[in-house]
Amino acid sequence: MNVDTVIKKSIKVLESQNTHRGYMLDAEGKEVQITTAMVRTVCQQLLKQCRNIKN
Repeated sequence: MNVDTVIKKSIKVLESQNTHRGYMLDAEGKEVQITTAMVRTVCQQLLKQCRNIKN
């Protein structure tokens, strides 16, 4: 079995499995689930900061 076949099979398995959920605590100490949108927002903010530092 070549590497490409293994990777394709692995991706299919990963896509079909449930993923673990991440949580953080809010200001009141309640658990809040970390969403994909939250992660994207933080990544975009970091990218903007990096671009500002570079310029």
